[in-house]
Amino acid sequence: ATKSYLDKSLGEFKKDFKDELYGIKDDIVGEIKAMREEFGTHQYSHVRINDDIQDHEKRINKLEASSTKS
Repeated sequence: ATKSYLDKSLGEFKKDFKDELYGIKDDIVGEIKAMREEFGTHQYSHVRINDDIQDHEKRINKLEASSTKS
């Protein structure tokens, strides 16, 4: 094996390795983005549920207040 052959082989290995790392990085970044979007949607659903509960509590309080007046 000559020096130029080894240099060429090492260069190809570095390029292939770098390409594979970038591919893995892109996959990880894609997963993180998807998780953030899912988390945002999940958080929004909690806000809606809390709003519904508060609305129900207001309505129950009104009903209870009107039933005690009767």
